[in-house]
Amino acid sequence: MNTIKKICLLTSLLFPLAAHGAEGGLSRDMADAEFLVVIPGKIDSYDRASVVNSAFGELTERLTAGQFSGSISMDSMSLDGYVDSVESTSDGIAVQFNKKDVMKLFQDRQIGVYLGTPPDVLLWILWEDPDGTRRILSDSDSNGFIAALKERAKFYGQSVFFPMMDSDDMAAVSPDTIDSRHMEDIAAASGRYGTRYIAVGVKNGTGLYWELFEVSKMASPVYQSTTSGEPFEIGKMMSQGMVYHFAKGKTEKIHGIRGASAPASSRVGLIGAAVGKNKVYVVIAGRMSYPEMLTVEKKLRQVQGLTKASLYQTQADQNVYEIIYNGNYDELKAGIKRIAGIKQLDASMPYNFDYDIAYAQEREEQERLEKEKAQALAAEAAAQKPTEGISENGKSENGEGKSGAEGKESAAAPETQAKPAEEAGGVKKMQAIPITDPDSIIDTSNERL
Repeated sequence: MNTIKKICLLTSLLFPLAAHGAEGGLSRDMADAEFLVVIPGKIDSYDRASVVNSAFGELTERLTAGQFSGSISMDSMSLDGYVDSVESTSDGIAVQFNKKDVMKLFQDRQIGVYLGTPPDVLLWILWEDPDGTRRILSDSDSNGFIAALKERAKFYGQSVFFPMMDSDDMAAVSPDTIDSRHMEDIAAASGRYGTRYIAVGVKNGTGLYWELFEVSKMASPVYQSTTSGEPFEIGKMMSQGMVYHFAKGKTEKIHGIRGASAPASSRVGLIGAAVGKNKVYVVIAGRMSYPEMLTVEKKLRQVQGLTKASLYQTQADQNVYEIIYNGNYDELKAGIKRIAGIKQLDASMPYNFDYDIAYAQEREEQERLEKEKAQALAAEAAAQKPTEGISENGKSENGEGKSGAEGKESAAAPETQAKPAEEAGGVKKMQAIPITDPDSIIDTSNERL
């Protein structure tokens, strides 16, 4: 079967339910078409490694429905080994990945696959055109937002649609209905479409604020988001947000793929615990963008006493690292906590940390305040003269001058008195005492884990 026919069958084959036991220990088998990705471009002017890498990122997004954050560490040559074919089509460059090999890779990396089909969603979107005209988008409309939204939804096997905005719809829902958040009126108008979920959004300028509701529970949204950018970017991000919500907590791990050996040991139970004296599995919770994940991983490998750090498992809201270190976990923990953006929220869970960019901002603010305080101390010290307490005529503040005997006695005990300023080459300023970072105080009293 050529690639063009594969693409035509993609929609009909995407996410089919298997009538028999699924390969790989999953609740359903997966079609080869689900491992076909089309990248925009022409085959006569592309870099194969870049196309394959981009296509694999899209495949990972599809298989995990956005529940996998980050990237599978692999060089371009190794990744190319998972490709069956790269062909040119009228829609772009089609990359067909080998289903069995990719599933084995996901099994080894303990990455969950989303096997469900996201439910249908009816979208009530109050749209502002560039000229300021506001209207509720209908199913007969066409713009970059709608095209990108529907294309991305098809990518996940989801159906999204807009109201017809005929006389019945217009009588029930107006722009003011959406602006004023009359959700019960919108829910009533949605009844004719027979959908369980609706999304209500308002687009002003380059931003779209939208909320996802279950029709029977309109009191509060089940998911909400604000996106901005070009219309096609907004459409793609809205689709990703909806599918991410529906797939959350519903991915399945792959076990027992035929023809592939199972992992040597199931180490998931050891996550968050020490393994011997020199190995530990550390959990860093919190959603990270790919650049943030790379930054954290780079900083982690620079921690003193750490011999090796490798990403063992990654999910949408946490990364697990397998770490080899020098055996002193107190030092390792202190080093991890110095990485900007990372905190340890619960002392009773010594191998668990939390990541949030806000923590990095807090750290920057704390360092700024400490720097200002140190500068203030230095300025105060510089303002104090070494002859403080002595008047200009050499007499003390009580009016008595120093006797010759006192001067000789002082000269005879240089070890108890500072050298004159002239000998020191000028006034000797006091040095500011650095403020100690509490995280830098390392307790090494307990060398054992």
